[in-house]
Amino acid sequence: MNLKCVSLGVVPYGQALALQLRLREELIATPEDPGWLLFLEHPGTVTLGKRGKMEDLVAREYMRNQGIEVFKVDRGGEATYHGPGQLIVYPIVRLEVLKLGVVDLIRGLAQCLADVCSEYGAKVAYDKEHPGLWTDETPPRKMASVGMRVSGGITTHGAAINLVNDLTPFSWIVACGMPGAPVVKLSDFSNLKLEDFRGKVQTRLGEFLGFQLIETPLELPEASDWVKGLDF
Repeated sequence: MNLKCVSLGVVPYGQALALQLRLREELIATPEDPGWLLFLEHPGTVTLGKRGKMEDLVAREYMRNQGIEVFKVDRGGEATYHGPGQLIVYPIVRLEVLKLGVVDLIRGLAQCLADVCSEYGAKVAYDKEHPGLWTDETPPRKMASVGMRVSGGITTHGAAINLVNDLTPFSWIVACGMPGAPVVKLSDFSNLKLEDFRGKVQTRLGEFLGFQLIETPLELPEASDWVKGLDF
């Protein structure tokens, strides 16, 4: 059986979240379907995971003036920032069909990203205590965040890796509950194009999951169905 994948470009967070929820409902109705891998970017957005707090937004007025949206979401973790030039990978998959546990999927996704980063000269590794990819430096710097939710054996949310994005907005929040935690992007190590990196990750994920990945067109939710952000 094939695993569907699609590259969506820049998608507003509320639209992407509505899409994840729709695909999850479709998977509930088709128990033999392994699911989807979504590759995309978001415009400036802050998401607050289950442990995230409004107090993590340390520059609220400035963020409002910059048009940043804020969402409270049901993934693990705390606050993180998304913006153009950061690659998002959302596996909307049925774990039973993939024959994986959620920890296996999280670590496998992180390892696929780390393997591709190594091709660009960056040595990063997954840290389960502070979920994400961190550089092999002193002090380590965070390059990617990982946070998922599993309900009924189906995953939503995923990983976000800094590639060519502006890192300044991370200073507007307490990222991952760690004030002043240093962040880094892959382009600090090597020149790259986001689409080239995405293609390499897609190949690695196909190998890890043991499925053929089939690029499949996908209709995005209409504006009336988007999930709304918070007033902050």
